[in-house]
Amino acid sequence: MKTYKPYRQQLRRSFFLSTVMPVFLVMLIGIISFYTLYIWVEHRTVQQHVNQTQHAIVQASQQTESDISKLKTTFKELNTSDPQDLTKLNRILFKMIHEQSGTLYFVVTQHHKQVTTNNYEDQRLNTLYLLNTHNVTFKNGPASIQIYLAQTPRIDEILKDSGQSTVIVDRFDNILFTNSEHFRLDDKWQPPQFGFISDVVKINQNGDRLIQFKNIHDTLEDGIILLIIMGLVLILFILFGLFNAHNMAKRQTQDIEAIIQRIYYAKNRHLGRYQPLAQPSELEEINTYIYDLFESNEKLIRSIENTEQRLREIQLKEIERQFQPHFLFNTMQTIQYLITLSPQLAQQVVQQLSQMLRYTLRVKSDYVQIKDELDYIQQYVAIQNVRFDHLINLEFEIQSDLYTAQIGKMMIQPLVENAIKHGRTDDKLLIRIRITENKHALRVFVSDNGQGMSKEKCKEVRHSLNESVFDTEHLGLNHLNHKARIRYGEQARLRIFSTPYQGTLIAYQLPREAISHV
Repeated sequence: MKTYKPYRQQLRRSFFLSTVMPVFLVMLIGIISFYTLYIWVEHRTVQQHVNQTQHAIVQASQQTESDISKLKTTFKELNTSDPQDLTKLNRILFKMIHEQSGTLYFVVTQHHKQVTTNNYEDQRLNTLYLLNTHNVTFKNGPASIQIYLAQTPRIDEILKDSGQSTVIVDRFDNILFTNSEHFRLDDKWQPPQFGFISDVVKINQNGDRLIQFKNIHDTLEDGIILLIIMGLVLILFILFGLFNAHNMAKRQTQDIEAIIQRIYYAKNRHLGRYQPLAQPSELEEINTYIYDLFESNEKLIRSIENTEQRLREIQLKEIERQFQPHFLFNTMQTIQYLITLSPQLAQQVVQQLSQMLRYTLRVKSDYVQIKDELDYIQQYVAIQNVRFDHLINLEFEIQSDLYTAQIGKMMIQPLVENAIKHGRTDDKLLIRIRITENKHALRVFVSDNGQGMSKEKCKEVRHSLNESVFDTEHLGLNHLNHKARIRYGEQARLRIFSTPYQGTLIAYQLPREAISHV
């Protein structure tokens, strides 16, 4: 029976597509939507933060410019060479710087020399953003005050809370300030191609720009772990869905497969007794119908087989009835001839004939032992020798263990009769019966040394074997051939070999399984 089950596979695929795939698509769409929404929210946050940072820087720049403008008159009264005035200058600048919200450094330069600064931590000025430069005049000459931005509270807060870094570049894209590890000062600004969200605003008239950006990968590290967990859950869900779909398909198709299996058994006539399906359903009607149909079909087949068997028996009986009149007619003629010439011999022939008839009537079975068939043939030849002046000799060549083998009644005698009828000459006629056996078949050979047949005549006789048993005018071999084929099958047909003036050989074989030994 076929093990390929396309219906179950289709149903399993349908269950999987209708249950697991929608959930998978929903989760996939949810992840994509979450990522898209996250990017959109982060971009809005970056825009908001860059504006806040711009406002803080611009406010610090404007405030320092305003304060220094107000102090220019005071600066003119101070002498940077005088320690007292220098202390007063530091005090004024410290106060101005401390009033700012960010971390600012000032550097006062005069005559190309640094006069004073609050950069006590020795911060490298090239790492700080030059917020503005002011030209002022002291009592001892002109000077410049440079204000550097190191940090603002808002920039620190944005970096700490949101992971957004700040970069300030000039109009030539040179990096002037950054608090990010991804960029270095004096490098050229190159916007990242992937994985970064950024926004840019202008912060002064010199073309300096403020860039606020965020590395999505750094932020998504925890999210990636979450995505991995979700992916594992999704894989487990898919495996569970496949397992569940397989079980559902198996449950839904087991009754259908049971019906298909029973159809297969019914087709090979091995269905057996009625068995209900595992689960009550409408399919039980089909199951019941299969058993009813199988039972009806079995009854019909048995009826046909019985009819065919009876027909074969009728045909065999008809053939045997045609044998008996043919032989009896010839024998009665012989007895009639002997009554006047040799009453004693006529009595002997009558006794032999009665024994033959008793054998025929006594044996009710269609099968006899080979030794009984050979005894019957010997009596037959004895009667024929009376007719033909004892010119017929009969020889047997048979294995000793085959005498008790069962063979169809009258399966050899017609061959002997044919040899006497068509092979007899004025000389003695030798008829040899040889019976052998191998692992496949029982073989029967009947040969004579009579006049034989030409090729054309032999071909004609072979052709006559296949004519209807009731239509042919030649009963002997034709009847035996039909009888053998009806009883033993096509392989039991007669085979005829003959050579003119040398004799004739007729043989057939019976299947080994049809022969029994008593």
